[in-house]
Amino acid sequence: MELMILAKVLVAVGVIMGLAWVAERVGPDWAGVLTGFPLGTAILLFFYGIEQGPEFAAAAAYYGLLGQVATTGFATIYTLCAHRMHVRSWWPMGLALLGLLAAASLGQAAPALGRWGALIALIGAVLAIGLTRHIPESQFAAVSASKRMLWARAMFAAGLVVLITALANVLPHQWAGVMASFPLTLLPLMLLMQLNYDNRPAMILAKHFPYGLGSLILYTLGVAQFYPWIGIGLGTLSAFALAGLYLGLFSLWHRRRGRLRAAPSEALPAEH
Repeated sequence: MELMILAKVLVAVGVIMGLAWVAERVGPDWAGVLTGFPLGTAILLFFYGIEQGPEFAAAAAYYGLLGQVATTGFATIYTLCAHRMHVRSWWPMGLALLGLLAAASLGQAAPALGRWGALIALIGAVLAIGLTRHIPESQFAAVSASKRMLWARAMFAAGLVVLITALANVLPHQWAGVMASFPLTLLPLMLLMQLNYDNRPAMILAKHFPYGLGSLILYTLGVAQFYPWIGIGLGTLSAFALAGLYLGLFSLWHRRRGRLRAAPSEALPAEH
């Protein structure tokens, strides 16, 4: 038991510290995309499989797709509210967390949708992008966060991993699945951004979260399909391969889009 708790803490701390490092170097936009990569969900579903069995984790994964709608709603509410409120306001965070709780409650009460949950999660991501794409993004001048702050956020995430996996022992797979999509990496990183700067970098982080959601959807579907078939270890690797494929294709599209935007300006003659 002690070794399992230690493993959960070490994995969660490593993920949060790594994402914070990325956010400081590539900016909150790409950090937001990477929070859509199935890091937190992978940790929770993996430990569900270890402790409850692959069939339980696979059944929970389908409800995790509905939980992703709740997390997308959390990111969208925060983005829209932070855009309209004072840069030091914590109201966006409070309202977004209330929205997350309400949407998660609805998700766990929904009938089993199986693979159709992926379509609902995808529609939610598209709607979120449509609602927030017009919101301007301010320049972000990165300043290294204090080590104390980084460790506090990392331990917060680790505590959530231990708590959620413990609750999965007594809750049905519906709630366990929805909780698997809790913004385990996104929320601590947003808190870190807002505490060290203001809510604008956290807003950019939340705004770009839906762009990376495709990898999370594919990963969760992969767990649902692969865990009962080839087991937890190979199933996790196979699901990560699907998620990585999405992220690689998104990166190629992002770079190509940037070149296409730059091309017209480069073609303009210089003014004399």
